[in-house]
Amino acid sequence: MRLDPADAPEMSLASIEQAFRRPIGTAAVRDLAVGKRACVIAVDDLTRPTPAHQILPALIRELNAGGLALDRISILIGLAAHRPASQQEIEQKVGRDIATRLPIIMHDFVGPDIRYVGCVAGGPVYLNRHFLEADLRIVVGSVIPHDETGFGGGAKMVVPGVAGRLTIAHFHGALPPRRAGELEPEKGVRDRRAWAEEVARHVGVHTAVCAVINSRRQLAGLFVGDVIQAHRAAAARALDLARTIVPHQLAQKADVAIVNAYPLDTDPIQMAKSLLLTRKLPVPLTVAINAASDGIFYHGMGMGCGVSVKRLLRNLPGFLSSGGSVRAWVRGLAVASPHPILMARTSYFALNHLSYADFASGDGQRPGDETMVSVRQKGANPWVLSARMPAWGFRRKYRHGRLYRDWGTLRAALQRRFKEISDPTVLVFPCAPLQLPSVQAES
Repeated sequence: MRLDPADAPEMSLASIEQAFRRPIGTAAVRDLAVGKRACVIAVDDLTRPTPAHQILPALIRELNAGGLALDRISILIGLAAHRPASQQEIEQKVGRDIATRLPIIMHDFVGPDIRYVGCVAGGPVYLNRHFLEADLRIVVGSVIPHDETGFGGGAKMVVPGVAGRLTIAHFHGALPPRRAGELEPEKGVRDRRAWAEEVARHVGVHTAVCAVINSRRQLAGLFVGDVIQAHRAAAARALDLARTIVPHQLAQKADVAIVNAYPLDTDPIQMAKSLLLTRKLPVPLTVAINAASDGIFYHGMGMGCGVSVKRLLRNLPGFLSSGGSVRAWVRGLAVASPHPILMARTSYFALNHLSYADFASGDGQRPGDETMVSVRQKGANPWVLSARMPAWGFRRKYRHGRLYRDWGTLRAALQRRFKEISDPTVLVFPCAPLQLPSVQAES
């Protein structure tokens, strides 16, 4: 049975323009632009489905109306610890016209443009200098379910979007997550989103542009304004669109869930977000379909790649010789205490960074043709259909799973698995990263 989210139609161009003229909690962009020297717009990369090419023209017209000419506006690709984008990918993200007419800056979390801001709520804040030096700072991102910050977008475009490695390490290591679909933190808890929002407030984000995406990767909602208020409005809308009702009886008897990784099906590491929804369902087997069109299994903080002793030892001398690194680690331990898992994560992320240049030269990689997990392994879960996901990366992140390269082989394996069941019950989630399942109460 196919289970679709509530969903919504695509916004019109006129509705996009109206969103900028009805800001939430701030003045309009054109008013904020008056008298400003320079504007930096932080935009997420292609691992996120934000249709920036549709949003940016309207945003830039607003800036122009406030007196900011094109030569005083720049685009900062908020990569966090992802790989750099190619020129083709930049044009795909922001549109060819903007990519050729405006300066495009690629954030590098271990590069020379990282500057220390200070300690905010117990955490070290290092951010991109281009973002800090602008007197008008705008962030653009998509608000989709995220298992560490409730939803993406908003202040997450600052931390980790344009942050340095020590800040990203603190964010991912020392602080508890906010689970996907949760709008607010637990009472008295400073989680990852709460800290990111404190940092955004501290440095000053003048406007957040928060996009809500439908099941066809179209812009279905746009909320502009205060970095927290606009985000919450967008998250509430995204929550409505993401709700996926699963009949109670169907959930109880399901044999397999098929989850489509679309629209987070470029970066192979992002597949984890597609598997989240099955946690709420008592399904014995999950089958994920992931194009993994990027084919590059890289994250600068080593996420998904396991612990590399070689990398930890290589980074250790530089860590010990840097007072800032040691102080950041100690502060992270203090924040994480007394939670052993968070303390261990803090230590891991403090030492496990890997630049893309080092990765591209072979560090941290494994041969792509190593033997995959045997399809006869009992209890294997999940099963993944992906022609481009590197086998070494799959095994390191999903050591109990099975990786298939073609549909025919996967189908044959499913037939063997369910040969004793005449009519297996299958749940199909067509855009799993955007869906939040809710099991219907038993009648």
